[in-house]
Amino acid sequence: MALNPDQIQFFARFIQKELGIVYSETNEFQLRTRLEDIRTLLGLPDDLALFNKASSEGISGSFRELLLDVATNNETSFFRDPNLFRAIEQEVLPQAVAAKNGLPIRIWCAAASTGQEPFSMVMLLLEAFARGVPVRFDFTATDISGRVLERCRKGLYSQLEVQRGLPVTHLLKYFEKVEEGPNGSNPGWQLKSEVRNRVQFEKLNLLEPWAIVGPFDWIFCRNVLIYQNVENKRKIIERMVNLLNTGGFLILGAAESMVGLSEAFEPAQFGSAILYRKK
Repeated sequence: MALNPDQIQFFARFIQKELGIVYSETNEFQLRTRLEDIRTLLGLPDDLALFNKASSEGISGSFRELLLDVATNNETSFFRDPNLFRAIEQEVLPQAVAAKNGLPIRIWCAAASTGQEPFSMVMLLLEAFARGVPVRFDFTATDISGRVLERCRKGLYSQLEVQRGLPVTHLLKYFEKVEEGPNGSNPGWQLKSEVRNRVQFEKLNLLEPWAIVGPFDWIFCRNVLIYQNVENKRKIIERMVNLLNTGGFLILGAAESMVGLSEAFEPAQFGSAILYRKK
C-alpha cells in the first residue's frame, strides 16, 4: 500500500532534522522511491508496514542508519565538471605549490559519496607530480554514509562507473581489472593502492559536531548545499570558513553560488570555473 502525503512528510521531516536535506513536493517521488528501497532491504511487505514500524517503534539504531544512508544523493562521476579540474591543474595547483613552499596542500572533500571526486583529485595530483610538479598533499574525505565510505576504502567500481568521465589512460594506469565489482557487478575495476591509500576516509554529518581538524587549503563541498535550507547553508559555510587558511578555496558545484550566504569569500575565476577564496 502506497504512503499518503502525511506519511511521506513524516519521513521527510525526520530526514530534514537529521541531515538538513529537504524533500518537498517537487522531489517527493524521489523520496518515495528511496523509502521503497529501504522497505525492501528490511524485508517488510509494503510501504505502510515501513511507516507503522517507524511511527510505533521510532527511527533509531540500524533503521536510522539505513534511512539516512539511502536518503542521501550519491550521484557522482569521475572528473565531474572538467572545467573545474582543468582550472585546478593549470592554475590553482601551480599557485598553491609555490605558496606552500614544500609543505603539503591540505584538502578536504566534505561529501565523498562513492569516492569518484576525491580519487579524481588524487589522480590529478599524481599526474602533476609525474610531470615534475613538486606537489605534496594530505587528503581527507568524509561522508555521512558508512556504506559508501566502505566502498571508497575498497576502491571498487563497475564497468559503467569507470566509463563515466574517466580517461582511458587513467583507467589503465591506476586501476586493475577484477572479477567482481560493487554489488556483484561483473567485471569490476579496483583502484590501485597507490591511489586508495592517499585518502583518509572518515564518517561525518555536516549538521553535527565535526571532529575533523584544519586548517585546509582547499575544501570541496560540491552539490551538497543545494539540498540544505538557507539557514543550514550559512551555518555549514561559516564552520568551513574557520577551517580554511586565509587565501584558501571553498569549491562549490558549478550551479551553486555564495550570494547571500557569506561575506568571508571573494569569487576567483579560472577560465570558466569559479572558486571562492577566503579573504
